[in-house]
Amino acid sequence: MEKYKEELLPTLKKLPVPELHETLVALSDWLRPLVTLEELKDFQKRAITFSVSDGVLLQKDLVDHAENTAGSWLAPLWEESYLENRGHLQSESNFALIIDESYYDHIKSKEARAAQLIHQMTAIYLSLADGSYPIEYTKKHQNVDMSFYLNFFKSCRIPGKDQDSFYRGEIQTAGNYIIIFVNGTYFRLDVTNELGEINSLEQVMESLNYILSLETVPKHGENLIPYLTGVEREQSALIYQQLKTEELNSDNLQQIENSLFMLSFSDGKDESKEERITEVLLNTDHQFLSKTTQAVITKNGHIGFNMEHTAIDGVPTLNLLTKIFESFNELKQGWTEKSSSDLVQKFEWVLTNEMISTLENAQKLVEIENRSYIVKHQVLPEIGKERMKKASVSPDAFFHIALAMAQQEVFGTLRSVYEPVAMRMYYEGRTESARSISQEKKLFAEAFYDETESISKEKLVELFNEAATAHSNRIMQCQKGKGLERHLFGLQKMALNPEEGLTFFSAGALKLLGEDFISTTGIPYDILESFSFGPVNKKGFGLYYGILDEKVILTLSSKKDHEIDAIQMIGAVSEALISLTELLGI
Repeated sequence: MEKYKEELLPTLKKLPVPELHETLVALSDWLRPLVTLEELKDFQKRAITFSVSDGVLLQKDLVDHAENTAGSWLAPLWEESYLENRGHLQSESNFALIIDESYYDHIKSKEARAAQLIHQMTAIYLSLADGSYPIEYTKKHQNVDMSFYLNFFKSCRIPGKDQDSFYRGEIQTAGNYIIIFVNGTYFRLDVTNELGEINSLEQVMESLNYILSLETVPKHGENLIPYLTGVEREQSALIYQQLKTEELNSDNLQQIENSLFMLSFSDGKDESKEERITEVLLNTDHQFLSKTTQAVITKNGHIGFNMEHTAIDGVPTLNLLTKIFESFNELKQGWTEKSSSDLVQKFEWVLTNEMISTLENAQKLVEIENRSYIVKHQVLPEIGKERMKKASVSPDAFFHIALAMAQQEVFGTLRSVYEPVAMRMYYEGRTESARSISQEKKLFAEAFYDETESISKEKLVELFNEAATAHSNRIMQCQKGKGLERHLFGLQKMALNPEEGLTFFSAGALKLLGEDFISTTGIPYDILESFSFGPVNKKGFGLYYGILDEKVILTLSSKKDHEIDAIQMIGAVSEALISLTELLGI
């Protein structure tokens, strides 16, 4: 990535550390709609004390840390926070997506789709490795960070005791391969030769046909290996280490870690959009969830991806996939010397009865976890970005006002909503959090549903515009490097002992702000059929919203215990969006 560092680094700002006083003042504003007056006053007292005691020391340490860090002060701390999570990857870390079939429906067989995908993804990796991948810009021609792009390839989250580690293999064009998982069996498929030349599409297709023609029956227990990646991380680490005591298994796992990416063929339900996204997010029997990039070809040939979140974010993921699928018809010059069988190696595993029993237990635990979630999907063709823009507000603000209305309608109150803000205008920029609920949104939502007092349409429109302005201002505050949440996170990371700053950080109001009752992401890409991730708050929801020109795509996840609430919420969001168009006359 030297080219990108040399050309981009001088054009990108370094992420600043916000001023402590500004953060503490802004926090009161962010907290106001979520807490009682007593809770707010308690927080403000703690904030005043913090600002002249522990806060001063922690702020100085954070500033020193930032000055002594070549890249972003946040990036390594943020990656570490993912690796410290000891829960289930599929429901607490990874995200999944399905590519809209219009991007590949001209390719009829799922084997041909898989071959084209392998070929194009390999070509993308080679372009990153040799520096020919184009520099990216925003719509306003502003440079953006690309330092994380190689994290998509040859990378894996490796389970460890107390904390996982992130591995990325050496950048090289020669001798690259991927892992194919089909019918419970792993295969290595070479995709570049010793000179770094890419195998031809025909060669990849022949190799896939060879693999699928073998009709291999996995040895007892081999089909259970994916489940070691779906249990909680402490148990995953134990199984991983037990497997590696056999040299053959250890070599297999190392090959998986070093592969460009994995591709699996699944045979689960995929007739509906809900079934497809659920299959790719939550069916572990065909996935190695700790691999950063796993492509999935479903039973009927739909293409999906399950992405491990530690070292990547949503916007770069979708930029990369857009480039891949927009070039799906292009043929890259390839190397075709060897026969298809020469490029394929089947993995053999050594599994004792004890290990098989351990994996069977892992399978039971994973299936219990996966079955405890539901995913709801809805497309709203009545409204999209173009219609929202007629209100003269940002479409994102428009949507989040509707989301606040939906909360108010379903639950009669507003709880914290997490909205990530892409920070790629900074070197090694990841995300900031703009807590979506504001006092202005609360006033509008309450007034809109107030049946005790007659409020004029003009007043409601005024409240709507104030809520939209507040939303956009908060996003801009984050984009300027003055976000609150990552600043608080950084201050906590500077504490040398659990007592430092404890009185402030343990404030009940801060816990309410960070409870993630609804965790959202809004990445508007045409290539997406759906996008999903598990709810951060197990009593709440994970919500993807894609605001496209003429439609809005919604995918909502929750624990199965809250399925009725999920159905009501997704319906209430739809109704709120239409209600706003009627209120605003658009």
